[in-house]
This record gives sequence, C-alpha cells and structure tokens, in this order.
Amino acid sequence: MIFDTFTHAPAYFAGDWWREVLAFAAAARPDLPVGERPIRGQDMFVKILDFTTSPPEAAVLESHRVYADVHVVLDGREAIRVWPAEELSPCQAYDADRDVILYEPPAVAPVVLDLRPGHFVVFQPQDAHMPALSAGAPARVRKLVFKVATRLFTAEPR
Repeated sequence: MIFDTFTHAPAYFAGDWWREVLAFAAAARPDLPVGERPIRGQDMFVKILDFTTSPPEAAVLESHRVYADVHVVLDGREAIRVWPAEELSPCQAYDADRDVILYEPPAVAPVVLDLRPGHFVVFQPQDAHMPALSAGAPARVRKLVFKVATRLFTAEPR
C-alpha cells in the first residue's frame, strides 16, 4: 500500500501508466459524470463514483488479484481500513469476473486512512481494503478508482 499526497506522487512509479493516472487525476473535476472510462482498454480504466460513506457494518472488505487500485477523492472525505490480505479469512471464493475476494472483517484494522482531495492511495493484491467508510458523520464523496493491471507495474521500465 502507498498513501501520500500528489506532491510526492511522481516519485513512486516511472511507467507511462502512472503518468496517465496522474494526468487524469489532475484534470478531473468533481462534476465528472459517474461511470467507467477506458484509459488503456482492459489494462487500465477508471471508475468515477459518487456515494455516501457508511459505518463499517455496511461496508465490504476486499482485495483483488488482476488489478491494483488507485483511489483518489475529488470531493468529500472517506475513511479506508486496511489489512494484510494473507492475515484474513475469505468469506467468499475469488470471483474472477469481478476480480474480487471478500473477507470477514476483523474488529480492529491495523491501518485506517483518511482519504481527502490532494491525497492518493495505491492498493496492490496483498492489500485488503474496506473503502467508503464515514470519517465522522456520513458524507457524500466523489471519487476516482483507477483499475491498473498488476502486470503494468513490472512491464514498463522504471
């Protein structure tokens, strides 16, 4: 997992895919229409989401195998709980069509992020995450979730 501000973002990856993520995020405005947009076909696309945060009891704890996630909040604020996936018990078998493994959430998360505009987080397959949580009272959030094929992390020069 990587959690940082956009000021430091260029230092994390050197591939063209990362520059494309950063350029899209920099140009995105909170009124961007909700939906999914291709960036590199099935290798990389972005989901534009609009939701109201909720308590952990209503949230999903997940990880992925094929894609890494890059989360960017455009408007609002959300908490995200994070665990090492290998320490969790799946409550549902891997769904290859949705690229998701769901887990039984432990009572306490070792890491809780406060994701706001100006920050980003990268979740790789080993990072189980529970997004869309209230950081206080439930609130509306407009967010980008980039789905990046994990093979791009090593396929492009550093």
